[in-house]
Amino acid sequence: MTLLVLFGVFAITLYTGVPVAWSIAFSTLVVIYFGLVPLPPSWFAQQVYMGADSISLASIPLFLVAGGIMNEGGLTRRIIDLANDMVGWVRGGLGVVNVATCMIYGGITGSATADTGAVGAIMIPAMAERGYPRDFSAAVTAAAGTLGIILPPSVVMIMYGVITDTSIGGLFAAGIIPGLMLAVTFMLTAWWVGVKENFPKSETRPTVTSFSKHLLRALPALMMPIAVLSSMLSGLATTTEAAFVAVVWALLVGGVLYREITLAGLWKIGVETVRMTGAIMIIMAVSVPFSWILTVEQIPQWTAGLLHAWGAGPTITILLILALLTFVGTWADLGPSLIILAPILHPIGIEAGLQPYQLGLIFTMALGIGLFTPPVGTNIFVVCNVAKVGVNAVTRRLIPFFITSNICLLLVAFIPETTEWLPRYFGF
Repeated sequence: MTLLVLFGVFAITLYTGVPVAWSIAFSTLVVIYFGLVPLPPSWFAQQVYMGADSISLASIPLFLVAGGIMNEGGLTRRIIDLANDMVGWVRGGLGVVNVATCMIYGGITGSATADTGAVGAIMIPAMAERGYPRDFSAAVTAAAGTLGIILPPSVVMIMYGVITDTSIGGLFAAGIIPGLMLAVTFMLTAWWVGVKENFPKSETRPTVTSFSKHLLRALPALMMPIAVLSSMLSGLATTTEAAFVAVVWALLVGGVLYREITLAGLWKIGVETVRMTGAIMIIMAVSVPFSWILTVEQIPQWTAGLLHAWGAGPTITILLILALLTFVGTWADLGPSLIILAPILHPIGIEAGLQPYQLGLIFTMALGIGLFTPPVGTNIFVVCNVAKVGVNAVTRRLIPFFITSNICLLLVAFIPETTEWLPRYFGF
C-alpha cells in the first residue's frame, strides 16, 4: 500500500507538470501524513537537510564555475584550433575534431549539457560553413557531449558517489578508460560516416609552426584536468579541494594569461552556476527521505527476489539493468533517474557480480546514452536549437553513434578491468 501511494502520487504529479523535485517531495509527504510510515513530519525536514549536508556536493558548483570560466576565457576556441591541426585535414575531419573538443572540454566541465552547448555553439556553424550537413553536425555534437559526464570530473559521478557511498575519486579513476574508449569509437564513427558520404576535408595540412602555436596557446588550459586528477589520485586533495584547484587554475588561465574574462562574464557564470546547482541540490535533498522509504519497504530485496523467481542469472540480471537504465534515460532527466534507480539497482547489481566502480560507470554511461536518444534526449534538443534542424533528421544521424556507444557499454558491463584496473592502481 505504501509503495502504491508513493509511486502513484509521484506519477500523477509528474504527469500534471509538477517539477520532478517537488513530485518526489510531495509523494513522500503524502505517505507520511497519511500514516503509511510511522514517522512525524519533522523527520522529513531532518532528512532533507541531511541530503544537502554533504561536503562532496560542494564540488559540483566549483567544477561548474571552473568550466564556465574556461569557456568564457576562450578555451573552447583554442581547443578547436589545436584539434583541427591534428585531425581536421582527414576526410570528415571536423566530425573527429568535434569529438576531440568535447572530450577535452568535458574533462573540465563535468556536465554533458554544458559540454554540448558550448562546443555546439562553435562547431556546428563551423562545420556547416565547411559544407557538412547540419543534421550530422548536430548529431555528432549530441553524442560526443555525453563524454562530459563519463570522463572525470563528472557531476553525475559525484551524485552517484554520494547516493551509494562509493568513493568519488575511485569513480573518477574508473571513468578514464571507458571515456577514452567511447571517445575513440565516436571519432572512428564520425570518420567512417565522413568517408562514406564524401564529406569535405582541408586541402592543406598544418605546419609545424601552426601546430606548435596552437598547442602553446591551449596547453595552460589543457593542463587543468591533469592537475585536478593528479591532486585527487595522488591523495593530496579531496574532491572538493580538487574542485577549488580547478577554479583557481581557471581564473589564472582565463583572467591572467588569456585575459578574456570580464566582470559581465563572471556574473553570467555565477547566475548559471547557481541555477544548475540549485536544481541539483534540491533533487539530492528531497531524494533522501524518498530513498529511505524505498529501502525500508525492501524494494531492492523484492526486485532481486522477483528476478530469482524468474530464473534470471547474473548475465540476464546485468542485461536487464542495462536495458532499464537505457530505457529510463530516454524518458526522464538524468538526475532524477539516478536518484530513484540507484538505491534500487545498486544492491541488485552488486549481488549479480558487478563491482562498485563498474556499476557506477554503467549507470553513468547508460543514462548518458539516454541524453542523445529520443523522445526526451536533452542533448538532442540543445543541438537542434543551435543547428536549426528537426529532431527526426538528427535522430537518424545518431543511429551509428547509438550502436557504438551500446557496444562500449556492454564491454564495460562484462569486462570489469575496464573500470577496476585504474582505481586499484591508484589505491582506491
